[in-house]
Amino acid sequence: MDIGRTIRELRQKRGITQEEFSEALRVSVQTVSRWENGVNAPDLSVLPWFAVYFRVTTDYLLGLERSDTMAKLMKTIETFELASKREAEEMVLKFKGEKFPVLKDYKITAEGNKTILEVTKEFGTELDNMKFN
Repeated sequence: MDIGRTIRELRQKRGITQEEFSEALRVSVQTVSRWENGVNAPDLSVLPWFAVYFRVTTDYLLGLERSDTMAKLMKTIETFELASKREAEEMVLKFKGEKFPVLKDYKITAEGNKTILEVTKEFGTELDNMKFN
């Protein structure tokens, strides 16, 4: 496990300096440098914060190997109850504008005074490589 190298790679991919990262964490630049150079390791209690900040899983940060039994999220089907067809169409446009996950299909139906939107999104990525908001 080389969490320091992982932190450095993620920080550089995000295009931020050690100074910017240390300010976000409210730690010294030297602390970040020691983590990245393997002198010290961050406390385990901050790993969830790193995961959120870098939009990765804690497993990814810890360098846990993927096994053949790891789940792979292929697609989701979501159903939304909206007040009007116009709202459903606006939501579809929003989904179409997103790069990830990819909107593959949708269906708008009316049920009484409700509008139902069903969307199918495809991910095509392994869960341990997903970036979460």
